[in-house]
Amino acid sequence: MERSHIGTFAETVIAGSRRRFPNPSLTTHDGRSVRFYDEFVRGRFVLINFAYTRCEGKCPRGLSVLLATRNLLAPSMGCAPGLATLTLDPDHDSPEVLGRYVATRGAPAGWTCLTGARADLEAIRRFLGFVDPDPRVDADRSQHGSLVAMGDDVRGRWQVASTQAGTRPLTQLALRTAGLWSARSPAAANACTSRRG
Repeated sequence: MERSHIGTFAETVIAGSRRRFPNPSLTTHDGRSVRFYDEFVRGRFVLINFAYTRCEGKCPRGLSVLLATRNLLAPSMGCAPGLATLTLDPDHDSPEVLGRYVATRGAPAGWTCLTGARADLEAIRRFLGFVDPDPRVDADRSQHGSLVAMGDDVRGRWQVASTQAGTRPLTQLALRTAGLWSARSPAAANACTSRRG
């Protein structure tokens, strides 16, 4: 399916409907400037979450669960899918701070932390539905949900789940989202990278 750019959005299809996926310019933990949709979503299976480096609550455990889930997915997908972690605290979480944060977790390949303009990060967060219906709770980043969006851009299939579910349930949900959860489903070769010809 062909995607076209519309300003800071990329046109895509999700669940059979045309959508404008946010595609702002963000900065990675190693200082690269990237377009979010183009670099992390287009033609891929991806895991996306929000966290911040000073979080002492759900973030550390949620990230551990997601990194372990990637490892469990690798045999069935042919690779560990990409994990994009966007900061909830762009005023503090500079690329340098994010770089140190990634290093403390062993800098696993395929995991990227991103920062950028608050409005751009908010656009992605809201697009993915990581929003509490109570505006006061939603504005308090210390109460953010420990959620992950898992998406297969080629199939237009997306799911959102809590990292508190644990690695095995998240792995099963990710495989279903990617169309790989079946005793008869063959393992996909590089399901987490572009599969369009």
